Amino acid sequence: MKKEPFVYSYNKPCLDWYQTVNVTINDGDYLYFRIERRYGPSWWLIGMSPEEKPKFRWADTDLGEIHEGDLLRFIEWAKIGNGSQIIEFKSISGDFDILGELLRLTDRT
Repeated sequence: MKKEPFVYSYNKPCLDWYQTVNVTINDGDYLYFRIERRYGPSWWLIGMSPEEKPKFRWADTDLGEIHEGDLLRFIEWAKIGNGSQIIEFKSISGDFDILGELLRLTDRT
């Protein structure tokens, strides 16, 4: 069963102002997803698909920053059967308490 596309937007700096970036993820665009905690503090969404050549490698696509409200919606959207297309949570620095952040985030649901 096909899901409706997941749509969200975020603002990124552009010259001396901000640009709104609209993101649409269709069911089937990516096999898996990774969520990263970066400086800011901010969450970033990465789409993951297998590469044709060379085999056994993944092509990562940076889909952009995702705010907590949208991230909570995305976590629900990414559920499949008894599992999820989200297969990895990552932090770019040991200064982040990634487990604490995940617990804080999921407490809100």
